[in-house]
Amino acid sequence: MHRKRNCLAALLFALLLPMTGWASEPPVSEEAPSVPPPEPAAREWHYWMRLEATTLALLPRAGVGDDEGFIQVEPTFILDGGPEFGFNLGAPIRFRMWGGNDGGALVRREDWDTLSDWGQLIRGLLLGSDDAPVGVWFGPLEGHKLLSGHLVRRYSNRTNPNYHPAGGIFTGTAGPLYTQAFASDVLGARLVGAEFSLDVEHIFFGQPEKGGRYTLALSAVHDWGRAGGHAPSMTLAHLDAMAIVVARSDLEAHLLAGWGGRPGEGGAWG
Repeated sequence: MHRKRNCLAALLFALLLPMTGWASEPPVSEEAPSVPPPEPAAREWHYWMRLEATTLALLPRAGVGDDEGFIQVEPTFILDGGPEFGFNLGAPIRFRMWGGNDGGALVRREDWDTLSDWGQLIRGLLLGSDDAPVGVWFGPLEGHKLLSGHLVRRYSNRTNPNYHPAGGIFTGTAGPLYTQAFASDVLGARLVGAEFSLDVEHIFFGQPEKGGRYTLALSAVHDWGRAGGHAPSMTLAHLDAMAIVVARSDLEAHLLAGWGGRPGEGGAWG
């Protein structure tokens, strides 16, 4: 009788416990196929077309020249293929309304009288990017600086209103070596330059988290002296050593040493 009471008490205690369930997952086979990586997104293309028309008057400056009036028509076509490809084509075409001393030509002759002027059709052509091993840019140059800026700084190839060239910039990266080259006029012999920058920290300690802190650089520029007249051609070269001693988001401090000048004529420290 005592044993029956013990069994009944154990049964009642079990019924009073909260109901709990267990579930087990089937074992995963070690040979199950892995999920393939997602495919890269397809390139998206965007384009834009526009045509603008306006009037334009060119007035004499300091009493020199004749006043001229034009109707300016400006077609534009833009194709955007992502961060590593795109181009912008178009140029203002000025139809004469009055004035001028070019025999009454319908289109302003000074805008198209040289081969370089046809470069204005290219407002921007991008191949590659700053993050790619190779990058190319064609178009106007405004405030251009050749890397360290010791030979070329704040250069513009559009200051002459009758000269509309297309410049070109090339960038390339190969391990610790970074290169930039440029031409102020890809359709004419004007000004060209290049700079080769070597990351010293990368050579001795491997690729750093932030490159360009300790560099040696060699730059050279050649001017044919044919822009807006005739002048003696000139070549300049410069050798630089740079160390960034303070690098913060709001402040950088550099130590620079350099030597350069015209090859064969000595040089000067900078």
